[in-house]
Amino acid sequence: MKSYVTKEFTFDAAHYLTNYYGKCEKLHGHTYKLHITIEGEIGTNGLILDFVILKKIVKDHVLVKLDHTNINDLLPNPSCELIAKWIWEQLEPLPTLLKEELNNPNLSQEIQKYLTETGPINTKDFSQKLRLFKIKLWETPTSYVTLRADA
Repeated sequence: MKSYVTKEFTFDAAHYLTNYYGKCEKLHGHTYKLHITIEGEIGTNGLILDFVILKKIVKDHVLVKLDHTNINDLLPNPSCELIAKWIWEQLEPLPTLLKEELNNPNLSQEIQKYLTETGPINTKDFSQKLRLFKIKLWETPTSYVTLRADA
């Protein structure tokens, strides 16, 4: 049975739209809300993916690059759609990112045990068990973009 885990994040950033005519072509800021949804199977420990691990991966690969920045320094025309696409590209190699976490010397023993509970783990194992399923990125409280993995 496929199951889903979603974690919510927020970050503040500025941007301006370069291919747009109107007030959004001027530098302005947002408090973005981001939902990251992972699809997977519930493991023997009762979890799909520990929220702590998901939070660390999103922080290390997305939030440190976006929070309190001018996103135009990263993307030439940072529409909400293109920001969401960029986030997807950062997180899509989720199995590889999880594998990297195994080599992190600061990883807590509890998380290490979770990641290795079924014996030696390799990227192929993660690929079969977990994948990035959906991203929702709110630019305002009433406007958001959704990206979803193909079925």
